Amino acid sequence: MFFTKTTYKEIILPFRFVDVPNDVESGFFNIEAYGNIFGENKYCYAWYELKNSKMYRNGDFEQMIKLLKNSTDKKVKVKIKLKNDIPKDFKIDINSLVEAFCDERFYSLSLLGWGFNDKSYKELSSR
Repeated sequence: MFFTKTTYKEIILPFRFVDVPNDVESGFFNIEAYGNIFGENKYCYAWYELKNSKMYRNGDFEQMIKLLKNSTDKKVKVKIKLKNDIPKDFKIDINSLVEAFCDERFYSLSLLGWGFNDKSYKELSSR
């Protein structure tokens, strides 16, 4: 079969703030959702910036970083893209991030990039 239908599944995963000082200094922040995704340990790494530049000047960025650093036991919804029942892509649901913190400022996130990995950012960056 040459053409297979792409499917999507939503799962709830714990997440953590990945502290990359150069990124924070540049106005970006990184989030990694992780866990068992259909029988495999996967890491859904995404980095974001804020859509509204005034949020950097008024302290929102720093406050959001503080919330993310203290995100122990919080979870986020992740939408997984499957092709032939194999995970190929993901998207962190921003609405669930807003709900996790009860903070609408997270609606202002703009995705810059992502990585769907077998190892955590920490493991990959320590090479």
